Order: sequence, then structure tokens, then C-alpha cells
Amino acid sequence: MKYTLRANSGEKADRLTTLEIKEEEGGLRLYYSAYDSSFYSPFKEDNEPIYDGCVVEIFFSPDGNENEYFEYEFSPGGLVWAGKIRHENGRRLTEMLDPRVPHEVRREGNNYFVEAFIPVEYAAGKSKFNAFRIERNGADSPYLLYAVFPTLCDTFHVPSKLAALG
Repeated sequence: MKYTLRANSGEKADRLTTLEIKEEEGGLRLYYSAYDSSFYSPFKEDNEPIYDGCVVEIFFSPDGNENEYFEYEFSPGGLVWAGKIRHENGRRLTEMLDPRVPHEVRREGNNYFVEAFIPVEYAAGKSKFNAFRIERNGADSPYLLYAVFPTLCDTFHVPSKLAALG
């Protein structure tokens, strides 16, 4: 399954980002291609708030429950943020997860490519996901947001925007 991300407003993106997802035993293999990046990321450790810099990310609900999903993010520098998100009574709760998942990041010119394996169960016709990219030129620059299924607002955490995988 291959996807091209759109601007989170729903319009055509000004930067090309693609994601290919392949089912494998024990999880999903992700192949991201993120073009025309500034590579901005002032972080040094996994599970720091790398989403405040350039990242590609996926939200994935194995059982299709839109209010509970895994979130994995990958920076152009190879850092990972991992968590389990739960929406409950209008609040978003985050449980941090072990960020050590098999992944590789390669940079070429102004582009970066991420291959990662996330250990989640996949149920054809039931599992749901959405995938994103954040691009920033620096700490004082705006967030440029891209999505497979645009949330049409300033956050990616919109459970109703998770859609069937496959």
C-alpha cells in the first residue's frame, strides 16, 4: 500500500512525501520518502519531543479503535519517539513506549528516507491508521503539516481521521 501525503489543509502538498506500508510477520514495515527538508531537529535523545522539529510519523490502531492507537515518529537524524495514545473523556493521555524499534534513516541532498519496522498486529479490514510529516525551518518557524488523511486543523490527534489500512 503506497500513499502520497497532502497538506493538512487538504490541498496539494508543497513538498513531496510518500509512505509505503508492507505487512510482515510481527508488524508493519514502513518506507517513508520526505523531500525538500530543512532537517531541523535540535534533539539528542529518543523520546524527546522530536515532533517540535522535522519528523515523519504514523498513528496505528490494530483493532480499529480510533480512541486508542500507537504513535511512532522518526526524525531525519535517526531519533524515535514512541507512545500509546488514548482519548478518554475529552482528554488525550500518553503512555511512553520503548523507542527502540528497527529503523534506518538515510539522507541524500535535501531529502531523507526512513525504513522502519513497528511491532504491531495488523487485521485486514479492521486496523486503522493515519500518517504524517512535520517540517520546520527552525524553532521560530511555523509548523508545515502533511497527512495521508488531512485532519483539517492544527493537530494530528483527530481520532475520526484514522482510516482503514489496506
